[in-house]
Amino acid sequence: MSISKTQHDLWEYLALERRPIALYGTGDGADKIIAVLKSYGLADLIAAVFASDGFVRDRMFHGYKVMSYADCCRTLADDFIVLVCFGSSRPEVLEQVGKIASMRELYVPDVPVYGNILFNREYYETNKESIGNVCARLEDDASKSYFRNYIDYKLSGSLSYLAACESSPDGEAALLSGIRNGCYVDLGAYYGDTVKRYREIIPGLTSCVAIEPERHSFAKLEAYAKDLSDEGFDIRCINALVGSRTGTELVSSSRGRGTRAMSNSNVDIKNTREIDVVTVDSLGISDVSFIKFDVEGSESEAIEGARETILRSRPVMKIACYHRSEDVFAIPEKVLGIRDDYKVFMRHTRCIPGWDTDFYFV
Repeated sequence: MSISKTQHDLWEYLALERRPIALYGTGDGADKIIAVLKSYGLADLIAAVFASDGFVRDRMFHGYKVMSYADCCRTLADDFIVLVCFGSSRPEVLEQVGKIASMRELYVPDVPVYGNILFNREYYETNKESIGNVCARLEDDASKSYFRNYIDYKLSGSLSYLAACESSPDGEAALLSGIRNGCYVDLGAYYGDTVKRYREIIPGLTSCVAIEPERHSFAKLEAYAKDLSDEGFDIRCINALVGSRTGTELVSSSRGRGTRAMSNSNVDIKNTREIDVVTVDSLGISDVSFIKFDVEGSESEAIEGARETILRSRPVMKIACYHRSEDVFAIPEKVLGIRDDYKVFMRHTRCIPGWDTDFYFV
């Protein structure tokens, strides 16, 4: 089954056009996009780097003086392509990106958050059968439409395809409305924002196990959990990674994304600390009704570590599928290989690049 309508992936298109490129952003995303451009022999097309007005300052990035968008336009005139090199769901940032896109050619490249597999035309063609099988298995027309547009976005970097994937966050409540009374397991609980959300929209949750590896976020999670406990809600917080087997692992000592270190990440990590690794099956919960997986590219391992729980309890599951290029087909294959009686949905909430994209197994 052919899913994509895209004739050339973004990198092929840039090679055919050979027009100057301006990079918008100076973080890890820009590092990755520069690396991809170099691998395609396109680094010589990079003509400028610009940042939002509040982030320009007097600095250099990869040998380029960081300038404002206005200065970039004055320097390069009109004929250049903008590549957005950061992620955000903030409305004011998305508005600024949309404003630039209305004036000139702009793309938001899909580069993996973790791993080194690029979702390009060759990768799509190699895995086209699996991708087609997943699309065919999706339960509703909305999911099939989102999935097709998401694949075309990943290949093209086009904002129009990404916009066509967007669904309302409120629509999630309908997908989760049938969750029975039981325990909610939050894998990647951050500071408790998703615990709060799902307690509000799923009244049948009777208890929660919240797992978060990043220590600063975990401290906020514990403080929030204490308030919930004082209100009588049964919640247990665990500072650990989630994997396919128990043990220990090195993680980043710094804040933010990239907590997971070493072999599980393509992020350069200098300062590390040791932390426990748990599995869902090792938590000893007899009745799990809902699991949320958002575990920094370790979703596949976390699913494997929840195998017995999935077989026994058949929980509803929300699983992030944007961290690794293979997640868009490998995650449904993994879950359905354990139990084939799930209904599968896909949803994406507004964000650039294609983050905040999840499969729901109901």
